Amino acid sequence: MFLSTHIPRMNLWRSLLCAACFLMFIGRCQSQFRPPQVDITDRDTVGYAFLKQDSTELLNDRVLASVYEKMYHQRTQGGQKITIVHIGDSHVLGNFLTSEVRERLQNEFGEAGRGLVFPYKLAGSNGPRDYQIISESKWQSANCHKDLSPETPYGISGFVVESTSPDATLLIRLRDTATAETRLFTKVTVFQRASPVQFQLEVRDDVSGQIAQSFSDSDYARCFYFNKPVDQAILSARRTSPDQKKLSIDGISLENELSGVVYHDIGINGARFSDFLRAKYFTKQLGELRPDLVILSFGTNEAQGKTEERYLYKQLQQLTGSIRETVPNAQIMFTTPADSYLRGKGFNPYMASTSNVIKQFALENNCAVWDLFSLSGGEKSAEMWKKSGLMSHDSVHYSKTGYAAQGKLLYQSLIKSYNTFVTNRP
Repeated sequence: MFLSTHIPRMNLWRSLLCAACFLMFIGRCQSQFRPPQVDITDRDTVGYAFLKQDSTELLNDRVLASVYEKMYHQRTQGGQKITIVHIGDSHVLGNFLTSEVRERLQNEFGEAGRGLVFPYKLAGSNGPRDYQIISESKWQSANCHKDLSPETPYGISGFVVESTSPDATLLIRLRDTATAETRLFTKVTVFQRASPVQFQLEVRDDVSGQIAQSFSDSDYARCFYFNKPVDQAILSARRTSPDQKKLSIDGISLENELSGVVYHDIGINGARFSDFLRAKYFTKQLGELRPDLVILSFGTNEAQGKTEERYLYKQLQQLTGSIRETVPNAQIMFTTPADSYLRGKGFNPYMASTSNVIKQFALENNCAVWDLFSLSGGEKSAEMWKKSGLMSHDSVHYSKTGYAAQGKLLYQSLIKSYNTFVTNRP
């Protein structure tokens, strides 16, 4: 009786999975072989007069030509993977801003996967809501912002979770908790530093009965592949030697091996440029992602007090130098922060100078810059953000609507710049 009911169910499941894969393939085909330029629609715009969306051009955008060339070929011919890594503070961590950019770019250029995820809840932090990571195991965590050592042992996400249980597991579901939308993936990259004390790792999906095949290991990451797309995976520790004592995870990337855009987002509450500069393994694991574009979005926390301008400039110099040394083919873009209140209590006199240092550095060091501080009104514009209902109660962060507006503005800037590149392309 068990076999007679189980087999049809499995066949039905396989049929549904094949149908889903077929639809996903068709959807990706529809995202390619289009006219090279991209239309900016009403859905991509914002309705707040103080946000100067007619002046959203990127500064020094000529440095993004190699990124736009891949986008052009993906748009017209397909077969290209464009990897963007967006790193920042709490404004990036929640994924409200970055999800607006990711969704739109993937709609126009194809979706190559969700990108980096992390068990923020297990680390005692808030995080994105478009995936779930669940575990009943005991984990310890830390991050590079709270560790004030001159050099800190953190990697790609700036966080680490560790378990000493040889039975430790993590269940990852690529399911949006707000919309219940489910997305599929085939490739799982687990970022961890190779060490004889690390447990071995198994990646499997109990729904489809698949065990992902380990394809490649490096000193900083391990890659696993499923034969068929899945929407969830279990990471399980496996002790194979008495020397193995723990399972450490710096981050996890989920991709589907299709052409298109992968938009990784990385953020830490309270983070500054210096936190990722001090993280010893950050750029080493960044190199594993092979980014075409790295976006750096900091400044709000630097501006919560007076930061000496030459000191900040030197930090930017050191961080970009480290990135370029590890991933020399990646382009770098900075964003300036939107205005906010000083510790939530009134006009912040440091926002303008912090933003000016970021902009000056970018223009002098072959980086693009998106000057959100200026295009959203500059000094004292936080009052307009607040009056428009775009700021949170603490007057330092923004509401979900506020972050969505910022994401749309960033998308507009990227697309306008890309369209200009296409127009002027030989």
